[in-house]
Amino acid sequence: MYKALTLSALGLSLLVGLATNPVAQDKPDDERKKVFGKTFEEKVEDAVDSGCDWLKKQQGIEKGEDPAVFGQFPPNPPLYGAGEPHRYRFARTAFPVQALCKSGVFADDPAVVKAMDYIRKNYKENGVLRSEAGFVPSTTYEDATVLNAIEAYYVSLMEAKERGLENPKKRVMEDENGKKVPIKRWGTEEKGAKKAKEKKKQPIVLSAQDKKVAELAVKALIHRYRKAYGGGGWRYAPSGQGENDPIIECSATQYALMGFLCATRMGISYDRSFLMDVYHFYRTQQDKDGPEVVRKEKDAEGKDIDKPEDDPGKKKDPNRSTRAYTPGKKDKARGWAYARESKHGSPQQIQADTNAYGSMTAAGVCALIMLREELENDPKMMPRWKPVADQCQQMLNDGMAWMVVNWTMKENPRRQMYRYYYYLYMVERIGMLGGIDWIGKHDWYMQGAEILLDQQTKGGASDGMWDIQNEIDPSDIYNTCYALLFLKRGTTGINRPKPVFTGGDGED
Repeated sequence: MYKALTLSALGLSLLVGLATNPVAQDKPDDERKKVFGKTFEEKVEDAVDSGCDWLKKQQGIEKGEDPAVFGQFPPNPPLYGAGEPHRYRFARTAFPVQALCKSGVFADDPAVVKAMDYIRKNYKENGVLRSEAGFVPSTTYEDATVLNAIEAYYVSLMEAKERGLENPKKRVMEDENGKKVPIKRWGTEEKGAKKAKEKKKQPIVLSAQDKKVAELAVKALIHRYRKAYGGGGWRYAPSGQGENDPIIECSATQYALMGFLCATRMGISYDRSFLMDVYHFYRTQQDKDGPEVVRKEKDAEGKDIDKPEDDPGKKKDPNRSTRAYTPGKKDKARGWAYARESKHGSPQQIQADTNAYGSMTAAGVCALIMLREELENDPKMMPRWKPVADQCQQMLNDGMAWMVVNWTMKENPRRQMYRYYYYLYMVERIGMLGGIDWIGKHDWYMQGAEILLDQQTKGGASDGMWDIQNEIDPSDIYNTCYALLFLKRGTTGINRPKPVFTGGDGED
């Protein structure tokens, strides 16, 4: 008896490739009302409104810190290496910009303006590349997050213009009683939010100043790149702190790749040749074996399909040529760990870091999707990529099989509540990057949204916040950003057709 894996769980594989800005299939309104008491969209938008309001209030609350930085850094933070703890000032400005702008906050909102001005002023080579005294230092995660923030900022500008809301004086609408009320976010209205996901992407044209910042962030990521463990990648630690334990790891590496993907969408070019070594790093880091999982293909209505659609009279889609799907084929559930080579901490910590778990497996799947996107669309790289394309496909299939076998949205699989909201964010990125509505029989979005709507703080000074204190500091800032990005499905999809398959997994 093998656990069955549906095509929707392998929407990355597959017969129709990956999606452009996909939207998960939500439950009908009557079902949503039974679960939430209001329509699903109303509850989500209420939660996002509260979350954005809370997040903006956290800007400049730390005494002695720049007023653009979000959150309160603890007085005695843990040290992850020698010397002064890194305060992640760029992450604490850029990540909130990404979350706010992808949630529909206008780019001219004072909190966004202040944060973007901080990045433009302080993201300089002296601190980013050389860590000179008196300049704000950076890390891999922050370089990637700066690129995400710039992209999100311009998305907000374009969406406001698309709706005729670039002029603040026009940001009013009538409520159900005919009374004029202010529009707080360009994405609050249901139709507008969904259209933002479905429409064709427009080219992003950066200002000269922002292009310079983005180019520096790409330069910084390339500067931090290292070869190790049969491939190449990145790590989180600032220069000089714990450099050899491990040299590179899966989480920071997938963040770097997200930065490069944003750079490509913003017209920032770079030599992609080193990405082949990044691919080989993920190949060496995936589990060598795992339980067998049988693919079971279903269409969008849950009906079995005997074979892939293959009409010889139709012109073949080049995006489908290497993604043929064979129902009944057995994949192996193979996940990713944080770093197989880690020797840091207690024996329990080392065991946790070197064995596969949920957020790292999701990160591995996301990394492969982004690598494939970057390499397949570069004619210079195709001769090197083509020989491993099928191998990459099987790695994706096996990674998603691991997600199905270990499925839960109530905790980070095999790590309990460790960095739980980060896990939710990784699942959201799989869904949006891969165009996946269902993972196995699971509607990942509805399951995660129900949890987040329940866990959001209600009332008091923390009204609108998400935090279970399981993140790096300040955990309330990061967890709230993760939650907002999940609820608004904030990750931009890649340019592939949307899969039409859904279905469930069970026993064969």
